[in-house]
Amino acid sequence: MVEEIGKILGRGFESYTRNFNIAVPFVLGVLVSGVLSMVTFAVGGAYIFGSSLSSLENAATPEEMFSVLLPMISQHLTEIVFLVLIYLLVSGFVQSFFTAGAIGMAKQATETGSSSLSTMMADGRKNTVNLFLANILVGLSMLAGVVFLVPGALRANPGFSSSPDTVSVLLLVIGVLLWVVYMFILSIVLAIYGYALVVENLGPIDGILAGVNFFKTHKFDVFVLWLVQMAIIVFFSIILQVIKLVPVPDSVFSVFYELAAAVVIMPLATIWWVRLYMSGTGKKLYFNELLLHPSDLEKLETEA
Repeated sequence: MVEEIGKILGRGFESYTRNFNIAVPFVLGVLVSGVLSMVTFAVGGAYIFGSSLSSLENAATPEEMFSVLLPMISQHLTEIVFLVLIYLLVSGFVQSFFTAGAIGMAKQATETGSSSLSTMMADGRKNTVNLFLANILVGLSMLAGVVFLVPGALRANPGFSSSPDTVSVLLLVIGVLLWVVYMFILSIVLAIYGYALVVENLGPIDGILAGVNFFKTHKFDVFVLWLVQMAIIVFFSIILQVIKLVPVPDSVFSVFYELAAAVVIMPLATIWWVRLYMSGTGKKLYFNELLLHPSDLEKLETEA
């Protein structure tokens, strides 16, 4: 039997306060991704545009810079798309390693009360490829919602009329709304697949199926925890907007938010999701310095 969601939040927060090192994979992920993006686009930009970049020195205003950049981008559009695709794949693979390592650490903390960075390395190496492939499959599933835009896009095609009419615009708007709803539902149904994959050491398809099956059994708990995570993200976003009233460059706030997410939001959410999955699948949990099965924990709480 799964723990009550309130107890999962409370005990998960306690695990987080005892294991701040679970934030290490997320911080490393942010740093590595930042360096990777700078290197990729600096080197890639210099290689693609080459000597053409020197023409930007004569651009005195943003309008002039845009007028110079636009033809360059149009001329090298294929190379730019390829560069972005390579970056996304490499960055996604790197993030999969650190995410798998963090989930492994959260599993260890949930089982024993403490976690170690060696677990990050072990679980990262073991599950990176499977988690990366699963993320790609889920991403493609999200993109499949583009079919909702097809009716409006076909209607607005110049082959049907010289300019988009009210019906075609309405169809496009409805299509966008349906796509948003589709991604919203999919994000909840698939909220726990990554945690199931790493905890059970599953392949990409089996991990996704395990996440879907867990959702079918524990819809309410998954939905509530998903709402809690979204609420925390919104809360930090509001704080960020309030802090922006201080005269500090936007780049500083961007770094602040990234670090806040890496140090607080992501590790805490990871521990919660892992504990929910382990509790719901009948695995033993750490509680008050004891290793207990959820059914034993329920008996102790009843007696108390």
